[in-house]
Amino acid sequence: MQNSIYYLDKPGGTFTLAQESIGEPGPGEVRLRTSKTSVCQSDVVIYNVGLPRILSWPAILLHEVACIVDAVGPGVEKFSPGDLVGLGCDIPCGDTECIYCGTSGTGDWTSCPNTQATGHEFPGFARSHAILPKWFVDDGPIVKFPAGFNPNHACQLEPLACCLEGMTRVNNCIENRIVVLIGAGSQSTYALQCAQAMNAKKIILINRGKERLERVLADFGDDRVVGVRWDENVVENTLAHCKPYNEPHFVMVNAPVREAYDLAPKLMGYGTVLDGHAGVKGADGKPRIAHEIDLNNDIHYRLQCYQATHGSSMHGIRLAHKFLSEGLLPNIDKMTNETEVFAQDQIPAAIARAADKDSLKVIIDWDR
Repeated sequence: MQNSIYYLDKPGGTFTLAQESIGEPGPGEVRLRTSKTSVCQSDVVIYNVGLPRILSWPAILLHEVACIVDAVGPGVEKFSPGDLVGLGCDIPCGDTECIYCGTSGTGDWTSCPNTQATGHEFPGFARSHAILPKWFVDDGPIVKFPAGFNPNHACQLEPLACCLEGMTRVNNCIENRIVVLIGAGSQSTYALQCAQAMNAKKIILINRGKERLERVLADFGDDRVVGVRWDENVVENTLAHCKPYNEPHFVMVNAPVREAYDLAPKLMGYGTVLDGHAGVKGADGKPRIAHEIDLNNDIHYRLQCYQATHGSSMHGIRLAHKFLSEGLLPNIDKMTNETEVFAQDQIPAAIARAADKDSLKVIIDWDR
């Protein structure tokens, strides 16, 4: 059968459609048909300026994906043709004996020296079909959704998993607590919905741009959600909204800029958890962002916690699957409006829309 693949020739370049033959899955393998892909901000960066992790060009982008199982190879029992599945981005290295990625490994794939991700070192899903190798099927981030589940929701498994990794690494920092989210993009909007589902006491959303902040507050806000403009008074105004507490309990950096990492420590107080979720990166790599921490007075006596989450493991994938399958995010359809849905031959337009200041989650519909 024929496989439609959209190759990007270089950063800022052109997507070219190629028709290539694809065979039957071998033992332990699964062949997938792409149903929906959503656009990550990493896709925007790769398309515009590239990333060092893209080792060769042309490249196949897009890693947030929902697929239909098209065929299974001999020995596959977990999946059947017709199943709707969602996939994660961070994946095992492929060595079944690896202490991180292997069958008996820790599952900390991003700690592996040979870490890889779909749409980066491993081909993405800007293609109509893909065959997953046995190690991916056995040990990788692929989960089945209930019959009749909405693939527009399933393709958001991976970004939601990344968000939940950060919100659950430290216990008891969300429920009945004050949550601050820096940036009002898609990751903060997922985090806002998760914090609501996890019964946060108050959620404070900080953003510079008026358009996106107003959209998120209108579509996802409730009596626990407060919006704060990121101006010269942002620290004072944020802390005022924390009252009667003196500080927030959880601060999540979801804006991939140096200024967000300068702001976040100024909001730290007694017992605050800071999650550096959005990394700052570009074509030249990752800049150093330094901050001095007093290990005695801040960490020990004030019980502050500094952590980061980068990507997702099966912990986050399972949590995201639960939140989606059980309908814990009732407003998730509002992540995508009619201006944010594109056909498979409109990938450049989809990426451009994802870069807009008011956009949340762009979806490319491969079933059109």
